[in-house]
Amino acid sequence: MSRLLRISIWVVILGGLLAFGLYLGDRVKSDPGYVLFAYGGYTAEMSLWAFIILFIVVTVVLWIVFGLGGALGRLPLNIFRAWDRMRHRKADFRLVEGALWLRRDEPARALSVLKKNASSESLPALHWLLASEAARRVEQLDDSERYLESAERLMASIPKPIEHDQMPRDFKPLMKALKKEWREDWALALETIGDEDALSRLATLNSLAKINTDSVALEIVKARLAMAAGLGAEAKHYIERASTLDADNPLVHLLRLEIETGRTEALEKLRRRLIEDTF
Repeated sequence: MSRLLRISIWVVILGGLLAFGLYLGDRVKSDPGYVLFAYGGYTAEMSLWAFIILFIVVTVVLWIVFGLGGALGRLPLNIFRAWDRMRHRKADFRLVEGALWLRRDEPARALSVLKKNASSESLPALHWLLASEAARRVEQLDDSERYLESAERLMASIPKPIEHDQMPRDFKPLMKALKKEWREDWALALETIGDEDALSRLATLNSLAKINTDSVALEIVKARLAMAAGLGAEAKHYIERASTLDADNPLVHLLRLEIETGRTEALEKLRRRLIEDTF
C-alpha cells in the first residue's frame, strides 16, 4: 500500500469521525432527551446523553474491577505454575550437570548431583539411569543396581502403544502410508526403517513436514537424522521446533541432552528402551 493511499484513508476516516461528531453535537443541542427512573416515591431524571455516558463509564469500571478480581483469583494458581516451572528447570539443570560430569569422566561428581531426589525431574528414568552409570564407574555396584531398578520401574510405567502389525517395513511404503493416513507412532519409525542414509531421509521428510506442521514425531526424527548427518545447527532447530510443539515429550528432553552433552551408555539404554516401547 502506497503512502499516498494510506494518508487518503486516514483523511477519510478522520473526516467521517469529525462529521459524525458535529452531527451528534447538533442532535444533543437540539434534543437532549431525558431518562426518568421512578421507584416508590423517589424519582431520578437525567438527559439521555448523560445516561449513555454514565452507562459507558459504569460498564468500563465494572469490567476493570471484575477483570482485576479474576486476575487476583488466578494469582495462587499462577504462582504455583511459576514455582513448578522453576522447580523443573532446576531439576533439568541438575540432570544436564550430571551428564556433563559423566562426559568429562568425573563420575564421583556426577553421582553427587544425580543421587539427589529425582521426583521432580522431567525425565526421572533418565536421571536414575545416569546415576546408575556414575555409580558403576566408581564401583558402587549395589547403588548402581538400585538406581537401575528405579529407572526400569519408571520406564515400565510408560504405556504400551497399539499394535503395529499393519505398519509397512520399508521406508518408501511407510512414507506412502503416512501420506494417506498420518500416525505419530508410525512416524517415529522413519528414523531407522529401511536402508536410506540420514541425508536422503532428511531431504525426503521435508515433503511430509509441509503437510504435517504440528507433528512432534516428525521433528524428533528430523533432529536425530540431522545429528547423524553431522548437521548440529539443523538438529538444534528441529529440537526447538519439537519442544515448542510438546515441551514435556521425553524424547525431546533426551534429544536436547544428547546434543548438549553427547551420547553416553545410559542415554543409549534409555533411547533403545523408549524405541522398543514405542514400536
